[in-house]
Amino acid sequence: MSKPTSKAEGISVAWPKSVTELHVHLGGSVPLYRLWETGIDRGVRGLGDGYEDFLELLCIKSDRVKDLDSYLEAYDRIELIQSGPSAVRESVIIAAHRAYRTGGMLQVGPGGEGAASAPLFNIRRLELRLNPMKRTGAVFLKGKHAGLYDVDRIIKAACEAVEDVELGFKGNMQIGLIFCFGRDMTFEANKTLAKKISFWRTQTDKIIGLDLAGPESVNPLSSPRRLNEMKLVYDLAGPGLGRTVHTGETLYTDINTFINTIEVLKPQRVGHPIAAFREYWYKDDDRGLKILQERKIVCELCVKSNLLTGAVKNLDEYKRIIATLEEFEIPYTFSTDAPSLQGTSLAEELMMLLNHKAASPQQILAALQTAERSSFLPKSNADRI
Repeated sequence: MSKPTSKAEGISVAWPKSVTELHVHLGGSVPLYRLWETGIDRGVRGLGDGYEDFLELLCIKSDRVKDLDSYLEAYDRIELIQSGPSAVRESVIIAAHRAYRTGGMLQVGPGGEGAASAPLFNIRRLELRLNPMKRTGAVFLKGKHAGLYDVDRIIKAACEAVEDVELGFKGNMQIGLIFCFGRDMTFEANKTLAKKISFWRTQTDKIIGLDLAGPESVNPLSSPRRLNEMKLVYDLAGPGLGRTVHTGETLYTDINTFINTIEVLKPQRVGHPIAAFREYWYKDDDRGLKILQERKIVCELCVKSNLLTGAVKNLDEYKRIIATLEEFEIPYTFSTDAPSLQGTSLAEELMMLLNHKAASPQQILAALQTAERSSFLPKSNADRI
């Protein structure tokens, strides 16, 4: 059953009642006013000179972001606020409720609070990403030393928070955790995380996938040794988990590295694969697109995030990306990446595409269906929603 149609400058869209969102990071999913409250309660340093200053420090805006590296700067402070089992538990619960309550709203407030009363849809299936090692309190050390908090307790807290949210929603919301390895972490730290994932998979079914995230400038995986290390890490976490990877988002990852990363890590999905489009448009090299096509890899697109980092120049270029994906018959989805930091919602970003005619209603609705089909969440549970 669909909700009443909405209009994007005269274009009617019959939105589904509920949708699935695949690419959302915990660090960017807790509304800033809640992060502020948590930071104050925990006595975290570096929160600025008051709430307004805190918002200014953490809001990701186009006039302050030059590239992916500057985009990621806010995460160090956020991951410190979210460090420890209790903060992780609280953050997961808040992020899930934010998705359900405001993901379908056309506008959110400056701190991430809902600014509209009637959402176009609800996000009822959510894949939430985080790096547990970066919630140990050693965030600025990038995993080189043990943190204040135990990573097992952090993983346990995140999984139990998911269970509690699903219980509270009486089966009307489904959440899974994707654990991210870090490009800016040592091989030893990533390997430790992989071993922890392998163990905790025997204790819970809330861990559904693996990812690699972080600055490509630090480790683009162009070195065969570094790429093989990451393969070992993915494999060590064990079979049966969904695989996605951030790759090709910046110029640090060339097309050969992009292809090698996919061939070696064997993901079912890939986040921000801009390198494949860049190579095809400007060098007439379709190898990146062909490997996505042949392996039926789903592209995770995050519109506002890509615009802020400069990975995509403007909405006209986004229109070209979508047209290229359609040309090669490559499946794709839309997600918000870091909705609270960017002051956005899934509904707002989809309407932005529609209003600019970067995507048609049919393409938007097809992408939402692709997200549901390609989710790492168990299909049996989805039938209840």
